[in-house]
Amino acid sequence: MKFIDYIDLKILSELIENSKTSLVKIGKKLNLHPNVVAYRINKMEKQGIIKDYTVELDFEKLGLNEQMYVGLSLPPDSEREEILKQIMAIPQTMKVISSLGSPESIILLVGKDKAEINEAISKLKIFNVKMEYTAPVIKTYGNRDSGNFLKLLTKEISMG
Repeated sequence: MKFIDYIDLKILSELIENSKTSLVKIGKKLNLHPNVVAYRINKMEKQGIIKDYTVELDFEKLGLNEQMYVGLSLPPDSEREEILKQIMAIPQTMKVISSLGSPESIILLVGKDKAEINEAISKLKIFNVKMEYTAPVIKTYGNRDSGNFLKLLTKEISMG
């Protein structure tokens, strides 16, 4: 698999900024023909670089006012992948991150109220996990880290 180039990074940066942006708009901004943009996007999809196009939700506006990160470690000699998949199946689980060290996993739970979060935590305990910490989310300040990272990377490449 060939590493992506500067133009691919610029296209990715535009898609991260707004995945609904038209190929024509991206092409005009980057001085590329829309067919070239489409070809490159298709190539990155086939390579698995672009996995999905998603929607970022405002949980509070959906009435999901409680959000909590839970750091947990799995029982020794457990089927890690299987347990994490089962945890992901809990309705309040929005994200499961498998990590190295302690904790081994970080889970994002979202619910209408504290009772719903507590219900999800009770379900986590069924898997005999060790909860390293729980951290309620007070406020989220955006989710565009990868877009900013790509912009910095493209600047470095163009200068270097």
